[in-house]
Amino acid sequence: MFEFFFKYPRSVYARGHFALLGAWPKWVLVLLILAAAGGLAWLIRDRLAQASTVVRGWRVWLIWGMQTLLIALVLVLLWQPAIIIAELKPQQNIIAVLVDDSRSMGIVENGSTREAQAVKALQGGVLAGLNHSFQTRLYRVDTAPARIDKLEDLAPNAPSTRLGESLKQLSEETSDLPVGAVVLLSDGDDNTSGIGADAISALRARHIPVHTVGFGRERAEHDVELDDVEVAPRALADSRLAAKITLHQRGYAGAKVNLTIRDVSTSQAKVLASRSVTLGADGNLQTESLMFNIGGAGA
Repeated sequence: MFEFFFKYPRSVYARGHFALLGAWPKWVLVLLILAAAGGLAWLIRDRLAQASTVVRGWRVWLIWGMQTLLIALVLVLLWQPAIIIAELKPQQNIIAVLVDDSRSMGIVENGSTREAQAVKALQGGVLAGLNHSFQTRLYRVDTAPARIDKLEDLAPNAPSTRLGESLKQLSEETSDLPVGAVVLLSDGDDNTSGIGADAISALRARHIPVHTVGFGRERAEHDVELDDVEVAPRALADSRLAAKITLHQRGYAGAKVNLTIRDVSTSQAKVLASRSVTLGADGNLQTESLMFNIGGAGA
């Protein structure tokens, strides 16, 4: 019934967005609708004294509203309304397949590494199915996306992954290519930067969806993670500062670890402070404070 009255099924209207294809600007349409509404109101008021008592009161405003809606509908039709929906075209659009290449993908789980599981998933018919319908491009992702010719070129040895920056860079580098979608295979670990608003905006501007495929356990059995580090952004020379460090762990409850603060601005990464702390219960946030001196001309 919906398709009979509106020509297209409901899914088309849910996925698409309304647009006016007419050459005239939209503000002219709004101005004409307001002018028509005002003109009808003036005309009805001018003739209200001659009208029958039956059509006075609320019935007058009902007539005015229906006439205004009719004129607005005619004007909108003159502006050529349309539903715009993005659709991938076989053998014309490119599917970018990004595989996380950080060291965490080399962790062995269930007898194989995470990266081997990702490669197996692609070789199990997924990549062949994409190649049958679309052009595909393979990329390895660590600090930046790099195109590869085959899955055998993957080597999980990068110290970290920058997913957000990589997605943004990919969008910028392929601006002249008809990229229809991105398939991202990652474990989400060693991600030194989140996916920020700039990366999302770059993908949204090109209407590129990102389909993620996750690997690895949601929670590592043995892991120590820094949640936050707070320290004064500026300090006087030769002053004493306090660093507030928040962390949590799993699998190391009661173990002792060393917290160390280093000055990475020097070539030898000078140690500013270090002390041993005992890790708390699994999953609980733990806050520790370290005092250290800062020299030079201030920071």
